[in-house]
Amino acid sequence: MNRRMTIYVVVLYALLALAAGWSVRHLFAERAAARTAAAALAECRGYEKRILRLRGRPAMAAEQERASAEVSAPIEEAAKAAGVPADRLVRISPEPARRLGESPYKEKPTRVFLKNVSMQEIVTVAHRLVGEKHGFDLKSVRLDAADRGEATGRWSAELVFVYLIYDPARSRL
Repeated sequence: MNRRMTIYVVVLYALLALAAGWSVRHLFAERAAARTAAAALAECRGYEKRILRLRGRPAMAAEQERASAEVSAPIEEAAKAAGVPADRLVRISPEPARRLGESPYKEKPTRVFLKNVSMQEIVTVAHRLVGEKHGFDLKSVRLDAADRGEATGRWSAELVFVYLIYDPARSRL
């Protein structure tokens, strides 16, 4: 080979090596971008699952006060499921909603009176009502011995359940 052909071959190899180096660099950059995209996709799928799970839950705060039947029906259902006879669920007494400080929320309490029931029945009623399905929180519990003279393991209980209502204060014009 003559000298000129050798120079062309060397330049061609140099250009091929440069192109191969650029290709490998580009390949590694694209792999890193693919890993980043895969991590972002996994994060998005996690958010999707969380959104779908939260969509099934009741809202943290109702937009308006529930009707009396909407409050008493789950309470009666929980008492029945706990084995509390109907005559021992003495009263379900909704009270007026109260604003929580200066927040846009109101708290709507409902008092539930149970008479001559076991501790297990009380806890079961409370457990069934508190949580995601019904949106109630248990604010207070007051227990009295059903028969003060005997140790029967029966109680009279006053449970106060609350739920939140979103009601921002209206601005005065």
